[in-house]
Amino acid sequence: MLRKLIGLSVLLWALPLQAMQVTVTIPPLAGLVAPLLDEDDQLTVLLQPGASPHGFQIKPSHLWLLQKTDLVVSVGTPVDAWIEKPMQHHAMPHLQMSQLAGIAFLPMRQGGVWEKHAPHAAAETHADAHHEEHVEHGEMQHELDGDAHVHETDSRSLHRPDGHIWLSMHNAQVLVKALSLQLQALQPNKAQHIQQRTQAWLNRLSQVDADIQTQLTPVKEQPFIVLHDAYQYFEKRYQLNGVGSIRLNPEIAPSIKRIQAIRHRMQEQKVKCVFKEPQFPEKRVSAVVSGLQVRMGSLDPIGINIQDAKGSQGFVPYDQLLLNLAHAFYQCLAAKSSKER
Repeated sequence: MLRKLIGLSVLLWALPLQAMQVTVTIPPLAGLVAPLLDEDDQLTVLLQPGASPHGFQIKPSHLWLLQKTDLVVSVGTPVDAWIEKPMQHHAMPHLQMSQLAGIAFLPMRQGGVWEKHAPHAAAETHADAHHEEHVEHGEMQHELDGDAHVHETDSRSLHRPDGHIWLSMHNAQVLVKALSLQLQALQPNKAQHIQQRTQAWLNRLSQVDADIQTQLTPVKEQPFIVLHDAYQYFEKRYQLNGVGSIRLNPEIAPSIKRIQAIRHRMQEQKVKCVFKEPQFPEKRVSAVVSGLQVRMGSLDPIGINIQDAKGSQGFVPYDQLLLNLAHAFYQCLAAKSSKER
């Protein structure tokens, strides 16, 4: 009998540990989570290639997937607010980036033209930081009303924090540390291995952070405009000189007044680059810059359309996402026009 018990114990010890099923809302979170998981663990992204988080809707297939998930990771801002209602009916652990201690927020900038109170405004601040913008309230409210991410349309919504918090290297590191603790709690027998992977991943992120700082320092004074204001955390981290956005919500066309203000800003600030996004038609940018001497670059805030860097699961590793952004900024801002040559 004792021999049988010993044999059974050895057999159970030899069996592979149960794999984890982790589900994330958007690709950048997958790029942050993946380095902490084992090869046998399953990682699923709800937002699939070609889709935008703006106006995304949960499908029955997503609900079925959530029923089998051991851990859900979300941003926890209006960017993926579509996950909130489904999660009310599920009891599995849910790690929300925005709710973690230490996460830094920046106030959402309003209007197509951004006013700066000081050169290169201080890096990431808390959500209650004061930040006034010169924009007509009526035009702003129209765009807010059409933004699928906004749930209130009173004056409070004009001072809400910028939800693109994953593009802050600081916030990314906070999430990795919290995620590591969560995985260790769910898989205590793998705690040591998870800790080792966590430290290696944090070391890699720190190196990437330093590399990007070095790469972008020569172009940090060059003014640029983006399709929509998704890059504020990246801009502040590396002291870039963004001066405006064409749209608040990339799904909604800007007003004539907004377009005129942006075109005036481009000429006044001698804007060198305007950045489009691969998820949206190029005409949304080209129509605004028509006739102006500016270069057009491309930025992808969620890394969903960068073909050469995709992993087998359809997402870009987080370090590569930031390196791609840095490369895109540098390539456009460092290039010299025919007049400058």
